[in-house]
Amino acid sequence: MRKPFYGWIIVGVAFLIGATEAGAFQNILSVFLKPMAGEFGWSRAIVTGAIALGSICGGIISPFVGPILDRHGPRMVAFWGILILSAGLVSLSFLEHIWQLYFFFGIGRMIAVGALSLVISVTVSNWFIRRRGRAIGIAWLGAHFGSIILPPFVLFLIFAQGWRMAWAALGGLVFLFSGIPSLIFLRRRPEDVGLFPDGEPPVVEVSEDAMRSKGENSDSVGAIPEPLWNRAQALRTPNFWVLTLLSSIIPFTQAGINFHMFPFLTDQGITETAAVLILSAIAMFGALGGVVWGVLAERLRTQLLIAINGFMSCLVIVAIFWFFKSSISGIAGALSLVIILILIGFHGIASGGRMPLISIIWAESFGRASLGSIYSSSSPFRFTANALGPIFAALCFDLLGSYVLPFHVFSILFLLSGIIGSCIKPPQHPVPVNKEA
Repeated sequence: MRKPFYGWIIVGVAFLIGATEAGAFQNILSVFLKPMAGEFGWSRAIVTGAIALGSICGGIISPFVGPILDRHGPRMVAFWGILILSAGLVSLSFLEHIWQLYFFFGIGRMIAVGALSLVISVTVSNWFIRRRGRAIGIAWLGAHFGSIILPPFVLFLIFAQGWRMAWAALGGLVFLFSGIPSLIFLRRRPEDVGLFPDGEPPVVEVSEDAMRSKGENSDSVGAIPEPLWNRAQALRTPNFWVLTLLSSIIPFTQAGINFHMFPFLTDQGITETAAVLILSAIAMFGALGGVVWGVLAERLRTQLLIAINGFMSCLVIVAIFWFFKSSISGIAGALSLVIILILIGFHGIASGGRMPLISIIWAESFGRASLGSIYSSSSPFRFTANALGPIFAALCFDLLGSYVLPFHVFSILFLLSGIIGSCIKPPQHPVPVNKEA
């Protein structure tokens, strides 16, 4: 019998990393928002600034982390990153001043987005080509799994023991869940352990012309075409900057919505428990969506899927806003529940596909050889956008007392991301490439 491909162990560890890095996501801090702001008298914009600082710092360190992943692999990057993230979250249990929130949560956020997210995308892409879609989709399930279990977990602890104990417990859970598996199992590439991507015979690194045949003979065994780029070549292409723009619009909108969905729902009179359940349900649908979009990416053009996702997200965000903004009590209970499930289902499925699709299109465009260096070069732009999304919505709320403007801006930007996605073409390699098997 054939031995199971080690790449699936890599996917499992990436799943665990994604689950624990969710401890520094917007929807986690949003659960702590009201109890901390109420105790210290902080505004929503001030608390949101901690996410912004961490995201911007993550964008600064990411271009340095990418080359390390290419040369030395993800093992120590992941282990030390998870340890630092955990320490930052535990330190928040001693919070007394706003600078401590910025420092400790900022460090955790910096590591999560600047190192751990890169570990997931780059490492899984290095181990798969033909089955890259489903592998990345499964790996990013972890982030949704964390978003399912962590908000109810911390809310329960906040009610039972207070928000300080909730931070401490969250930090401990983060390290126990993924620190040790990362140290033991992570490897850089299949070639380092005598294997090849997907567990098949060697790949042939050829130009992007071969990539246009994606989806044809996908079940055949043998050479798999793959583009070969280095960072200097990629930075000189328009495709790099178009992908950077696309990869910046999506986190701006997604981060803004993720952070402000919980306070938006509770502002409409929904209880905190019900709001957390809605967030968890969105994450559950997101987990399903990640796999669905990943499998579809093995059969359809990724550009088409990004376009569909953007158009779908635009419509869903507007529908969610106006449904919850309207008088839910005026709708029959059963019908209201059905509508809520439909809306959060579509929202979750759409959001679950964004990160896998972005990871896939970067790997498809520029190949595995320098993927960490190339992808991380876009990080300062991506993470600055990620930082500005929640701040933009918070400032709009503080100034206007409503989320009307930011939610509609987010929906328009999702539409724009779909248009950009539909226009992306494979980059033209600047040098002749060997096409022999």
